[in-house]
Amino acid sequence: MQLNVFKYFEKPARLKVVLLVFFLLCGVLFCADFLIVRHVYFDIEAYFNFYSVYGFVMFSIIIFGSRVLRFFLMRKENYYDKKAIDSEEYSEGDRN
Repeated sequence: MQLNVFKYFEKPARLKVVLLVFFLLCGVLFCADFLIVRHVYFDIEAYFNFYSVYGFVMFSIIIFGSRVLRFFLMRKENYYDKKAIDSEEYSEGDRN
């Protein structure tokens, strides 16, 4: 029997188990932040859950920054020339 990774989570019971393990792991790591003594280089790193907040903020900046870049870098829909291999012309009847 071959395991298909993409179909593994189709059963709700399996998905619930994986999510439960994920949330338990997140809770353990959250609680471990109280017990770990950090040897930091900068004072801001000593704040509670600094790395979690920093990671979320940087992720958000990357996502919203990509939307701004898309405005400047996006090409028109008919970017490819008519002589290019990738260009396609559809008649009105062929669109569906």
